[in-house]
Amino acid sequence: MASHSVNESPTFRPEIADSHDRCRQFGIDPSATRNLSQVHLTQEELTARREANRDLLDVACVQIQELYRFVAGAGFAVGVVDREGFLLDIIGDSPLLEILRNGNFIPGYRWTEADVGTGAISLGLARRTPVQVTDDEHYCKRGYGHTCSASPIFGEAKELIGLIAMTGEASKVHPHSLGMVITAAKAIENQMRITKTSQELLLRNNYMTAIIESIDGGVMAVDKNGIITQVNNQARKILQWEDQIEGRPLSTLLGSKEDLQTLLHTKSGFTDREIFVKGPRGVLQLIANAKPIPDSQGEVQGIIFIFQEIDRIRRLVNKMAGSQARFTFEDILGISNAIQEAKKLGMLAAAGKSNVLLLGETGTGKELFAQSIHNHSKRRQHPFVTINCGAIPRELLESELFGYVEGSFTGARRGGRPGKLELADGGTVFLDEIGDMSVDMQVKLLRVLQSGEVYRIGQHKSISVDLRIIAASHFDLKQEVGKGNFREDLFYRLNVLPIRIPPLRERPEDILLLAKHALKRCGQVLNKPSVKFSPNSEQVLLNHLWPGNVRELENVIERAVNLVEGQIIEPRHFGPLTSKKEKSTSKETQGISLKDMEKEIIAQAIRDTGSNLARTAKTLGISRATLYKKIKKFNLSIDRISA
Repeated sequence: MASHSVNESPTFRPEIADSHDRCRQFGIDPSATRNLSQVHLTQEELTARREANRDLLDVACVQIQELYRFVAGAGFAVGVVDREGFLLDIIGDSPLLEILRNGNFIPGYRWTEADVGTGAISLGLARRTPVQVTDDEHYCKRGYGHTCSASPIFGEAKELIGLIAMTGEASKVHPHSLGMVITAAKAIENQMRITKTSQELLLRNNYMTAIIESIDGGVMAVDKNGIITQVNNQARKILQWEDQIEGRPLSTLLGSKEDLQTLLHTKSGFTDREIFVKGPRGVLQLIANAKPIPDSQGEVQGIIFIFQEIDRIRRLVNKMAGSQARFTFEDILGISNAIQEAKKLGMLAAAGKSNVLLLGETGTGKELFAQSIHNHSKRRQHPFVTINCGAIPRELLESELFGYVEGSFTGARRGGRPGKLELADGGTVFLDEIGDMSVDMQVKLLRVLQSGEVYRIGQHKSISVDLRIIAASHFDLKQEVGKGNFREDLFYRLNVLPIRIPPLRERPEDILLLAKHALKRCGQVLNKPSVKFSPNSEQVLLNHLWPGNVRELENVIERAVNLVEGQIIEPRHFGPLTSKKEKSTSKETQGISLKDMEKEIIAQAIRDTGSNLARTAKTLGISRATLYKKIKKFNLSIDRISA
């Protein structure tokens, strides 16, 4: 120990001398061995401060233990303080710790120049540089006989976050003690950066995992060797793969390395490509995107695949294309026995799985029945695809039904195109006017019905489809079979549940019901909600033969609503409508006598005019006197005729 007193001013290092000057300005007692007014924390405050400096302590405590391991038993102690100088933790030899406790060098006390005068900790905090203070360089007497080495700890932004210090007897301190402390401080800084980086990487990885899991599609990462490294839960669900898939070769799914090697070589991915994947439960058809993952030199180190089930894409396409059934059996109006019987058969067909054949004249509502059957079946949540076999040219019907692959024929769309049968997977296909389908197409359709598989034009790989066929025709298909126009085997495949839809002339009691329904709808659309039929116009509707059936009726009503200027629709608004009796006369009177024909025409005219003989004569183009003679000649009773 030096022999001079604390009041003497020997030659100190400039930083020590400057610190002593500050201590004198603070009014520090140089003879003090313990500062009774030293700032310190309560136990609760110390706990809170330690928690606030948790990142520093988690790393620093490990380092001070490692540093103490080299000096243990030699009379040393190692501690860590925060940026404000509060001692947070200390470790050391017990005899020395007891001495230090008497000088307030215990966790919770603050060690700044204003508290304890010149020391390694206080000077290190003030100068923010590594420092070693030995023996009488301390301003206060409590530090004599000891040497303390301290080094500040900085964060990434070069901000002071704490300090590490080691103290011991002055005679035992090695010249390299300060270097050891500096090394420990640097190790703390590096470890904190590594820890922070790891935490940021972990957080970023958690974000990426959350993003990948939130993607409404399958995501799969593959390295440059073709090994699957990561998949999300949606991918497992789509692939139906319950076992561990990470670590397996991509060829386990694709069956070939060619596509992967092409992606790695060209460094370009693909978009919306149709791929076939081998899953545990069979071959899956997917729509996939592929994106190469390059390193800093631009070399591809892996591939990210994002894929969707083809069925989901089909549902979206069908939804956007309007491939949905809108009508139900409640939309089929009619009280006649004929239509009620047809509806009953339709409901029975809807409950089953068999194919349905709808037979009826044009305009009777075959598609209405087809949609109703679909909407009352278990397939109602799946597509309803309509194909009019008579409206599509024969050379285009095959591609419309089956689709094609790229390059299969001149004009084929790039990337190919799925057919309507494929898009309807799980749902119902309505083949309208199937009697117009060519014989060669009938053969291909029959193969689909037998195998449940579709082959695109130009493709040798089959695509499994689950379809229900509802066919319709205005032809008598059995007669067409006899003529050689329709295949017998296909006819029996389709004719499992035949339903005949009656023409409107066979259900006269439904005519006014349908007419009034059409009138109400057209009146709302054309902003004429109050229009009504006159009694004469209703009679005209009842008397018409309706060769175009319900479709013709709806067209006639729409025309009348457009033409009427007031509230009442008269027969003239319908346009030229021929009485069904007049039409039938031209056919039914062939082979009967002229006399009987004349009698029938006069009797029908009287009925049509409601026994108004003046109007009857005018309609027939004869005088009333002549009409009376004819009535008498043919022994016609006006009341009987009227009734």
